[in-house]
Amino acid sequence: MRGHVVKRGSKYSYIIDLGRDPVTKKRKQKRVSGFTSEKKARKSMIDMIAEINKGGYVEPTNKNLGEYLDEWLKHKEKRVAYGTYLHYEGFVRNHIKPAIGNVKTHELKPMQLQLFYDGLLDAGVLSARSIHHIHRIISNALNLGVRMGEVQRNIASAVDPVTVKKKELNYWDVEDVNKYVEVARSHKHFIAFYLAIFTGMRQGEVLGLKWDALDFDNKTIHVHRAIKRKEGGHVLDDLKNDPSYRSISMSESLMFELKKHKTRQKEEKLKLGEDYDDQGFVVATAVGSFVLPTNIGRAFRIMLKKTKVKQIRFHDMRHTHASLLFSQNIHPKIVQERLGHSSIQITLDTYSHMLPNMQEAAAAKLDEMFADKNIENENKNAL
Repeated sequence: MRGHVVKRGSKYSYIIDLGRDPVTKKRKQKRVSGFTSEKKARKSMIDMIAEINKGGYVEPTNKNLGEYLDEWLKHKEKRVAYGTYLHYEGFVRNHIKPAIGNVKTHELKPMQLQLFYDGLLDAGVLSARSIHHIHRIISNALNLGVRMGEVQRNIASAVDPVTVKKKELNYWDVEDVNKYVEVARSHKHFIAFYLAIFTGMRQGEVLGLKWDALDFDNKTIHVHRAIKRKEGGHVLDDLKNDPSYRSISMSESLMFELKKHKTRQKEEKLKLGEDYDDQGFVVATAVGSFVLPTNIGRAFRIMLKKTKVKQIRFHDMRHTHASLLFSQNIHPKIVQERLGHSSIQITLDTYSHMLPNMQEAAAAKLDEMFADKNIENENKNAL
């Protein structure tokens, strides 16, 4: 099989001779364009010839974008959390398909995408963040097509996505935490709130925590399960990725609260007897099953109104935990490990506004290191 590189304007293309069509007997050629250098075009041509010779080459898809995204959704459904899948599916069904779903995937142009995003922004129906999510969905789908050989290139990479302002985080300071803990202590699910504040665990992880994951001897919580949304309800499931599987050291106060909660739970179990279905959950209903996220969220908000502190979400207690650690100059790597972020960069990007305090503390420590020596030198000079 042979091919050759040609130049058109400032771009390079290559043409591969695919032989003759067995039915029409006409000569078949494959042209691929858009390369910025002859070297890149030639390398791509050699790779494609090798793929064709191995039988691995697939002709680019002729599906329209709507059909293509439907198939991509089937692929993602098996690989992401159900809630994330619903998030993707909603954007595809409500916004992408009505606007550009009929465009052939291989004919989609960067300018079409750009105008689509700009139109959504001008309409004011979606936030800049939501439009950015749509861009990521399309880009991710096209990237998969590139890897699978169905799409020549990801044209979304040429589009200027919508600028998203950094979201301001809500969290409590030490005073707010003390106020909330004092009032919320009377609630039957107090331990859920306490765990969220003093471990940084996600809501689903708190609700999915079982007593067998607590090692009181080594003061450690092993996080490896969570309550997740599934079609038709919620289930206890494994975590979404490796960094989420982690061990969190417990403070003495947290151990005390957990042991006290366990004693109360045992008393409730004895009262109900056989009616109590002990499934081992730390945060459990009156009959022993796991507590639904909607119910714990409602309970959190009820206690929030009684406390009269800054209004935050349940998830914001996770940010509160991070802020408490940073206020004590805990290294970002430790914060990353406790929160279960996949990389320290995510931690730094999310909480960069909390880091200036650490810079000030570092400068103060330097002063302390050399303060005595500077005073000694001043005294010598004075003599």
